[in-house]
Amino acid sequence: MSSAITRLRHGLRDVPLARALTVRLRTAGWRPSGAADGIVFLFYHDMRASERHAFAEQLHRLRDFGDLVGVEDALALLADERIDGRHICLTFDDGYRGAYHYAAPILAARGVPAAFFVVPGWMDEGRPGIIGWDEARYLAVSGIEVGSHTLTHRRLAELDAAEAAQELAASRARIEAELGRPCRYFACPWGQPGADYRAEREPALARAAGYQCFLTTLPSRASAGADPWSLPRVRMEPGWGAAELRYAFSR
Repeated sequence: MSSAITRLRHGLRDVPLARALTVRLRTAGWRPSGAADGIVFLFYHDMRASERHAFAEQLHRLRDFGDLVGVEDALALLADERIDGRHICLTFDDGYRGAYHYAAPILAARGVPAAFFVVPGWMDEGRPGIIGWDEARYLAVSGIEVGSHTLTHRRLAELDAAEAAQELAASRARIEAELGRPCRYFACPWGQPGADYRAEREPALARAAGYQCFLTTLPSRASAGADPWSLPRVRMEPGWGAAELRYAFSR
């Protein structure tokens, strides 16, 4: 431990070690029972085969932090004046094949609701590492929600209003045409207001395009009455264990 502290004092050059120690120090003594009622939306990206066991264990541990719900139920809970209890909603951005091959089967086997936010333009071009439409249809029929992550994953804040509207509307139309079912939810690429989307414009464009919510990456818990057009999400990695979960939920 003394050598670890020495490295931390010399500029945090050992980043993984520094992060691990920070996580443990900041969550010492924290318990899930101390968390406030509400909903935590988690967002993942890709997943490796080597992370399957850790992810399965993570799903088990997540139940200590709240009930696992889908986006539809989460929105219904948020619409109430009060949320009794703690809830968690799992989402996956970009439509990575790793998440499809390794996370989706575990979710289905355990009956855990989740949403995959896909990029139709990437799927149409057959981008490596990204699922195709057959996989997206399989997700949909297996009970996993398929939502929009824009048409081509462009940074909306850098587009004019017409281009941004096209990214939102065309993505939804393409998903619905391929899946034969409504595309109801939108998750913004990168998801930070100002840098990645204009808070005064994109949520309104998403609403006009027919979506029911706008998910960001602002790390916070959503409480009763939260604005569905600016929903926070907390980053999660499939390989994170107990200490990292405590850290994520203590933020």
